[in-house]
Amino acid sequence: MTWHPTTDALDAYMHGTASVPQVWSVEAHVMSCERCRHSAGARLGDASRLDGIWDGVVDRIDAPRPRMFERLLLSVGVPGHLARLLGATPALTMPWLLTVLAVLGFGVGMAWASSGGTPAEARAGLFVFLVLAPLVPLAGVAAAYGPMIDPAHEIATASPFHGFRLLLVRTVAVVVTSFAMALPAALLLPNAGWMVAAWILPGLALASVALAGSTFVTPVAAVVFPSAIWFLGVTALEIGPPTLVVFGWAGQLVFAVVLAMATATLLMRRGAFEVGQH
Repeated sequence: MTWHPTTDALDAYMHGTASVPQVWSVEAHVMSCERCRHSAGARLGDASRLDGIWDGVVDRIDAPRPRMFERLLLSVGVPGHLARLLGATPALTMPWLLTVLAVLGFGVGMAWASSGGTPAEARAGLFVFLVLAPLVPLAGVAAAYGPMIDPAHEIATASPFHGFRLLLVRTVAVVVTSFAMALPAALLLPNAGWMVAAWILPGLALASVALAGSTFVTPVAAVVFPSAIWFLGVTALEIGPPTLVVFGWAGQLVFAVVLAMATATLLMRRGAFEVGQH
């Protein structure tokens, strides 16, 4: 024999006056009894109220709460769908930004710690910052796009965005954010002169190389190899007391050429970012 809650029990449940055992009994029953579900729904009187309650549940549970960066984008007029795709970028989350600040702070701290020593020691401290700063936008590129890192990669791929456009939008946001943190840090360097800007071209060149490389290999691999070459190559050229020759005018010209070549490669292979192409 199947038990059904009485009319009084349903009324008490719908008005919130039922006892705890009654609530459990009614809820357990209506989950499997369509007739009682309809009877309970009819006691709401207004179907729009039920729809409103359900919409509220969906909004509170299913809809993710916008992160700080997404709210900031929305406040300056960025469309909601674009703000959501940018807000889901791993390289724009608070833990990532705090890590970047820690790395830059370490570089500035090393520069100040060695600023009171000999000229060679002062250059060594500045060298640490100049090596680390270009890696900030490069690492940001790795965490901006790709199935291995981006938790919203499948959603972003399914969005009505050209793959190359999505990549550029996210990369520009990441690079601009990275530079917005690195530039003030560079201005805090002691007695650096024009060297406060010597890391900018290397940073842009490395980021462009990573983007171009990601048309051939995974984004992570496209970042790891340039990072290793950059670190080992610069360190090898500056063995002994650093002369900062890598960051001089000749080095800046080399980085400008690398930036132009990587950008050209990226434009020629932009179709690789479409679904099914790479």
